[in-house]
Amino acid sequence: MSETVSPSSNPSPSSRERSGAGNASVTTETRPIRRRFLLNDRLRAGMLVLLGVLVIVILVLLVFGITGWSLSARPQSRLTPRDLILQPPTVAPVAGSVPSAPTTVVDVAPRFAAAYEQLGGLRRLGLPISPALLYNGREVQWFERARIEYWPELSGTPYEFQIGLVGVEYVAGRTFLRPDPFESRPDLRYFPETGFGVGGLFLQYWEENGGLQSFGYPISAEFDEVQPDGRAFRVQYFERARFELHPEAAGTPYVVQLGLLGSALYFGEPRPQTVQPRPTPVP
Repeated sequence: MSETVSPSSNPSPSSRERSGAGNASVTTETRPIRRRFLLNDRLRAGMLVLLGVLVIVILVLLVFGITGWSLSARPQSRLTPRDLILQPPTVAPVAGSVPSAPTTVVDVAPRFAAAYEQLGGLRRLGLPISPALLYNGREVQWFERARIEYWPELSGTPYEFQIGLVGVEYVAGRTFLRPDPFESRPDLRYFPETGFGVGGLFLQYWEENGGLQSFGYPISAEFDEVQPDGRAFRVQYFERARFELHPEAAGTPYVVQLGLLGSALYFGEPRPQTVQPRPTPVP
């Protein structure tokens, strides 16, 4: 009697080994792919973090830049003559007066530094009240008592730097009566160029402190003028200055002082309107 042998349902060892080898090959193929995905995810995350940091840095720089610009764009507090230090030898000290500290310090611009000293320095020009700027198409710098102008077309001559005609500009629109012509004498000099004379302490100051180049010709006679602040001085106007007589400083170098015409013009201050009386005929 013959027996039928059925095939075994259990796989043979050799088949197990083959299937096991197949699974291993699948596993080893998927692991590098997963690692690549993980690596790409990390790179993306790192790039996003770096991008976020860059955005924050840019925003911070923009905020500080805008803030700094707005602060610099704010108008600075405007100086007035009373905010400026009037140091000797600029003005004689007055009893009971206390000078106020300056709110802003302005330096003499490098362009005008040498000319500032050559044209009289602190006593003649006063303190600087503006940076170098353009005025009527010309580079200038304003000072308490004057305005220095740069004339490049006259470079190499004594007139490369000049004091502006602040006296003429300050009295624009006013009329001053001229005296009758007279002969000059040691204490009184007649200027036919403008028809006015200069004498006494004013003539002495004019001659000792630069004369024509510094002050120009007289454009008024001496007269008593009430200033907008109520003070009254014996004054005389010149093309580039106003002379003031200060009897309280008699016997000192400050008995004759120069008016703050530079400050008055630069800051647009009110101007006196005193009418000059008819000049006394010269004997």
